[in-house]
Amino acid sequence: MKIRSLIVLMSGLLWIGCGQGTSRESATAEAPGEAVAEAPAAGVASGTAAESGSEMEALNKTDPAGLYGAPVTASEVVEIASLNETPEQFLDRPIVVEGVVSEVCPMRGCWIDLADETGTSIRVKVKDGVIVFPLSAKGRSARVEGTLEKIELSEEDARDWMQHEAAELGREFDPASVTGPQVIWRVRGRGAEIES
Repeated sequence: MKIRSLIVLMSGLLWIGCGQGTSRESATAEAPGEAVAEAPAAGVASGTAAESGSEMEALNKTDPAGLYGAPVTASEVVEIASLNETPEQFLDRPIVVEGVVSEVCPMRGCWIDLADETGTSIRVKVKDGVIVFPLSAKGRSARVEGTLEKIELSEEDARDWMQHEAAELGREFDPASVTGPQVIWRVRGRGAEIES
């Protein structure tokens, strides 16, 4: 039983977390409609690991202002509250969300949480190592283009993922708080602008 749990945990971390190498996350990042560029044009993506020399340098960049990934060109700006209230209507189509960066992945800079003025937030996930959001982006206004995606987790996978996230952020986690399957809505980011 412990071996099975460990295997599920490792699979879940690679699938959803900030894993390295091949994972379900990496495999689906290039699905039709997501168009995450492997090598953005020079000077376009100030948050790419290639431009900064390393992920750690990009993660610890002191001035986060700039363009990350592809330019933000979609015209439909969707309020974060609307994404959370009626996510199905925005599923799998290009959208732009705006808000304040309330959290940054402390391990690889591969996700940010964007919050609106009410504190409602949405996670923006980018392909690991292709775009690296710096920790200094926290508290800055951002505009992100991407595609809303739905991730359905079994109770066990949800528990494993939430435990991983809590450990990553240095927070307490009570496994008993997960009482059933979970649905996660997030934006698969292709480009972001962070203000100075």
